Amino acid sequence: MTPATITPTPAGTHPKTPGIGPQPYRWTIQEYRQLGQAGLFRDMKTMLIDGEILTMPQPAPPHNTALNLMQEFLRVAFATGHHVRNQMALDVGTRNDPGPDLAVVEGSIRDYATRQATTAVLVVEIADSSLFLDSTTKAELYATAGVPEYWVLDLEHRQLLVFRDPVPLPSGLGATAYRIHLTFGPNETVSPLAAPAAVVKVADLLP
Repeated sequence: MTPATITPTPAGTHPKTPGIGPQPYRWTIQEYRQLGQAGLFRDMKTMLIDGEILTMPQPAPPHNTALNLMQEFLRVAFATGHHVRNQMALDVGTRNDPGPDLAVVEGSIRDYATRQATTAVLVVEIADSSLFLDSTTKAELYATAGVPEYWVLDLEHRQLLVFRDPVPLPSGLGATAYRIHLTFGPNETVSPLAAPAAVVKVADLLP
């Protein structure tokens, strides 16, 4: 899914720096949520990336099928001690809510009755036309949030990209990246780091 950017220009909210022209306004998570509660997004699927609000088209049937196949696998793999959140908020910094397709978090459903998740043991994105965003910007966000493992199911190329072992980038960059990048084809099998006994063939996750 190819995101589009909403460029907000609320009056009186741009930072004022002498000698510098107009600056983009970066939304916070709190402001972003208030906009949603006010009905601005209606039936749109949105996410917050570095203070920018991105809109996504409605998922196509192959995306939905892959999402459901992956969710069923994860529910079995993480049957106790965790639960799988489907397209729910994941607060990774004050200006980021990437809205992952699936996030396996510790605890039970009721543990998040009054708060959003801020990290996960595994995050999964289903990528059709969003592969570049999912494998670059989002990978950095999840690594910085301390997510130990991140999967991107690439529908176009029929493969699973696996990112593991987040490590800090050089001093001053203020970010983290995954040290290990793996690619699994349709006939290969993979197991989550946090559930090594659960094995799945990549083809069984593809539509």
